[in-house]
Amino acid sequence: MKIAPGGKQTSLNEVSYDNGKFVVTYALPGQQVALGVADCPSGWFCFYDNINFGYPRGKLSSCGTQDLATWGWRNRISSVDNSTTNSVEYWADASPFGTRYLFTNYNPGALSSLVYDNEADLVNRNC
Repeated sequence: MKIAPGGKQTSLNEVSYDNGKFVVTYALPGQQVALGVADCPSGWFCFYDNINFGYPRGKLSSCGTQDLATWGWRNRISSVDNSTTNSVEYWADASPFGTRYLFTNYNPGALSSLVYDNEADLVNRNC
């Protein structure tokens, strides 16, 4: 919680922000997370700090545009999984010139590695 203060630990390996709007899940000490396996819960879209769905994992379910800096996740996304019924767009902040479109993650859709690795600053779920 040093990177994004203000979260509340909601389980042994999860921290929630904004009353559960954004949730970060960490691998438990000694736990082997199955790399290469997307595990985003239904109704959420997830992004992972490492390729092949390596934890920690951030997840959102809200519609509209979210600034990943709010939770310390700018330039940290290396793989994604979409378990919503909508598409999710990923954008880079190109200040002072606005934003730059990176890619769209459709449902169902999981990308184990990204061409735009560690470049996403904003996400937009189209609802």
